[in-house]
Amino acid sequence: MMGRKEVKGLTFTVITPKVSGINYGETIGNTVTHKKVTTGSGVQLTYASDKALKYEIRHQGQERFGWRLLDEKLQEFIKGNLKEEKKGRNKKTVLDVDSFAKQLIENYEEFDLFGGLFTNVKNPESGKKVELSNDYDSVKRTAPVNVNYAFSIEPYKGDLDFMNNIDAYNRYIKYMEEKEDQVIVNTETPYAHYRYTVSVDLDRIGVWEPIEGEPEEVVGAEFAAKRVNELLEVVKNLSRRIKGRRESLAPIFVIGGVFSVKNPFFADAINAVELENGKLLLEVEPILEAIELIPEGERKNIVCGIQKSHFVNADMIEEKLKEAGIEIRSVGAAFKELKKQVNDYYGVGDGGS
Repeated sequence: MMGRKEVKGLTFTVITPKVSGINYGETIGNTVTHKKVTTGSGVQLTYASDKALKYEIRHQGQERFGWRLLDEKLQEFIKGNLKEEKKGRNKKTVLDVDSFAKQLIENYEEFDLFGGLFTNVKNPESGKKVELSNDYDSVKRTAPVNVNYAFSIEPYKGDLDFMNNIDAYNRYIKYMEEKEDQVIVNTETPYAHYRYTVSVDLDRIGVWEPIEGEPEEVVGAEFAAKRVNELLEVVKNLSRRIKGRRESLAPIFVIGGVFSVKNPFFADAINAVELENGKLLLEVEPILEAIELIPEGERKNIVCGIQKSHFVNADMIEEKLKEAGIEIRSVGAAFKELKKQVNDYYGVGDGGS
């Protein structure tokens, strides 16, 4: 199918609702720290790592769509792809890497979408390390789906949550653990909107790229479209489970599309400030400048969705983007259009969504 031969990427950047702490770091003394980064101006922003976001995407994909994540049954695929080769008078056990990797792409959505690396493959029966075929030094798949860090829009200002477990301590902990004192802890507790970007190499979904030879399609275009559309559906309703809470990361703003140039065009174009009424004032000029980087003939593919109630200048955003030829939709309608562009790329109907 012609679409599969075209090099194209899907990219979109989102803003989340305001959420409490979503990715903690190490504990220093009795203080649980949140992951933070300091900008050149000295402002501290909190963030959630790509690993934290991909963890939620993978597991919510498993919950909602039955995605298969890498598990102990990998050993069965290893065993099924081992072969004996003669080297002089000796025999050696070799893993057929190409066959092994193609089976993982077909059977595991996690390996297809997010890649993987195996550097010390062992024979499940003997426990001995096996050699890899075709001069491979590892079984490696570079992730077709990339997720950037989610950085807070509002700076961190040192907010702490003073916590104790007095209720649980009085009822059972002091009896079970024989502790003389309850646990008291301070937890850094930011409350902020976050922005992050997802990028997908559409031409690489369901495709194995061997060390020698041409890329080989493992799953058909319909299955590839299905996997990408499920990814979009997960992100549209993404949440974060942490410390007994479930925080909504469902976008209140999204902008992106399918383009021939693989670039997270809008990753650095989302600048906003929170006003006293709790609503965001979104700068439009950086978005317009990012649009100019997209090939002119493909700017019609730009999709933008917004929940207007979260933005104080929603009407101005709509007016400025309309002047640039971009229709403003609801967030749900924007994701529906992104799915349509994905289906158009793979040459499938709505059945791939």
